[in-house]
Amino acid sequence: MKEKTQNYRLSLLMLLTFLAGSMSFARAQSGPMSLQQCVQYGLTNNASVMKSKLEIDRMSEKRNETRAEYLPQVNGAISVQDNLKLQTSILPGELIGQPGTQVPVQFGTKYNTSAGVDAKQIIYDQSVINAMKLSKQNTKVSEINTRKTEEQLIYDIASAYYSAQVSYTQKQLVESNLIQVDSLLKITQIQFDNDAAKQLDIDKLMVNLTNLQTELATSTTNYEKQLILLKYYMGMPLDASIEVPAIDITQESASMINTATLNTTEVELIQAQRDVYAMTLQQIKAGYIPSISLNFHSSIQNQQNTLRMFQKDARWFPNTYVGLNLNIPIFDGLAKNSRVKQTKIQMEQSILEEQYLTENLKMQRTNANNALKTNQAALASQKRNIELAQKVYTVTQAQFVGGIATMTDIVNAEMSLRDAQTNYLKALVQVKLGELDLIKSTGNIRTLN
Repeated sequence: MKEKTQNYRLSLLMLLTFLAGSMSFARAQSGPMSLQQCVQYGLTNNASVMKSKLEIDRMSEKRNETRAEYLPQVNGAISVQDNLKLQTSILPGELIGQPGTQVPVQFGTKYNTSAGVDAKQIIYDQSVINAMKLSKQNTKVSEINTRKTEEQLIYDIASAYYSAQVSYTQKQLVESNLIQVDSLLKITQIQFDNDAAKQLDIDKLMVNLTNLQTELATSTTNYEKQLILLKYYMGMPLDASIEVPAIDITQESASMINTATLNTTEVELIQAQRDVYAMTLQQIKAGYIPSISLNFHSSIQNQQNTLRMFQKDARWFPNTYVGLNLNIPIFDGLAKNSRVKQTKIQMEQSILEEQYLTENLKMQRTNANNALKTNQAALASQKRNIELAQKVYTVTQAQFVGGIATMTDIVNAEMSLRDAQTNYLKALVQVKLGELDLIKSTGNIRTLN
């Protein structure tokens, strides 16, 4: 019996060795997407980014619209008027030899037809000049805002990507341990049938197996949820198929982040918006400056009592003039003065907003840096814990071969190693998310692109 038990233990050790060698937490996937690929896809297909880019196009067309005010404005008009009842005027009777009387007279013809062209060209209008500069600056603001939207998207995609990675790696880990425990249960059942194991050993393995099955279902659900969130940020159809690679639990945190800078895009956006206020102020003040424009009018007119305007005997009378107009603003009820004061207040608000943002970014950078150091220390501790758990597991295997340790000891050692791996994995993700927060606060988020 003792020799038979020893043979079972040797067979079990060989099986454990094979399973340990075949366990891998970064199994080859059929085409998993890298973080850079996900980011590139998101920058191309995310609705928020596409909307921001369309806003740039809209502002560009707004510039063209403003520029058009300085180009010639030409309009044509054709009019056909049927005087159903001609207006009556009263003339003194002296004009027709009837002094002391008033004679009603109707002037004009039943039909009046005219066709003409009006043209206007601005020669000088400082308000329009400033409006063109302002529209150009608004386009710049839209471009910066698009960059901000893209950077936030990169952050969201990276965060969802790392979360999906840890969920997938946890799922792999549970699957590997489930296979191992299931094999142990089968071998233990054989041992029990040959009086080499106890019912308590089987019961313990059954409890572990049930717990792992529940954990696998939870990990699978979490993984699917993280993939849906990732696809949502990427702008990918939610029913599309996507895979992410598992995290290499042996990797180190080696990101070198320049913490001397701040998120320049947000600061730049506020500064660009303040330039808009400054240009708006100039445009309002330009409303006090006189403007000069040139007008041109040319038309022909036909007046007769029958609609024979296109016949040879129809008479058309031309009318043409050119005018130079000088528009001098005198008093607008202090409307422009009020707009000037409002714009100055907006500029002061912008200065305060930039100060607040700068301090907030410094706080975010400090908190992210401190959190990253704490998470890196925890990661190093969990790495040592894995090494210790692996050592305990190896020693327990040797003791089992020597008949010192029981199968329960091996199961417990395996569970401790699994817990250590899971804790290390969580710590690694915390480091990655901490690096992500620090990268964002320092304005280096595009390094992930």
